[in-house]
Amino acid sequence: MKLPRAALAQWLSFDKKDWTLIGKDTDSMSTSMNPDIETKQNVLGETITDHKGFKPELAVDSYAARTEDAIYENLLDITMNRKSDEASTSAFLLEGVLDEAVIESDNKTLTGKGWMEEVTVVPQEYGGGMEAFGIPFNVSPKGGGRTKGTVSVTERVPTFTPDTDQAAGTGGETE
Repeated sequence: MKLPRAALAQWLSFDKKDWTLIGKDTDSMSTSMNPDIETKQNVLGETITDHKGFKPELAVDSYAARTEDAIYENLLDITMNRKSDEASTSAFLLEGVLDEAVIESDNKTLTGKGWMEEVTVVPQEYGGGMEAFGIPFNVSPKGGGRTKGTVSVTERVPTFTPDTDQAAGTGGETE
């Protein structure tokens, strides 16, 4: 079954209680994986690839500030007060891969695989055109690993349940 793009839902929270579903103001949003790969040839003529991991980053290029969004006050504070300290910029990213588009959770509960991790939120600029006050921002993992689990979504609000039998992945992260 081919999943629609809207089956990948991404939420951001500064407290792990109140979540904002991101992506409302864009028709394209992707996480750049930024793989760290080195390819070299040895004296035997063999090509060796050394994959050292990823440095992912999610660019939310068109976030329109909405006072009702749970992330609004924090983003406004970081942006307008030029904050860069860890306490201000630390947040949590929850990603869910659902069987249907997240909009279907307006009428029923959806479930799927989920991943949560601590991230750093960095506004890129602010202002924008006449259509809205924009605060585009980037989201980068802190490197402490991802927690795998399940996500249940009702009316676009997620509930995350971590797996109890997580296996350790590379670099101390959980898969």
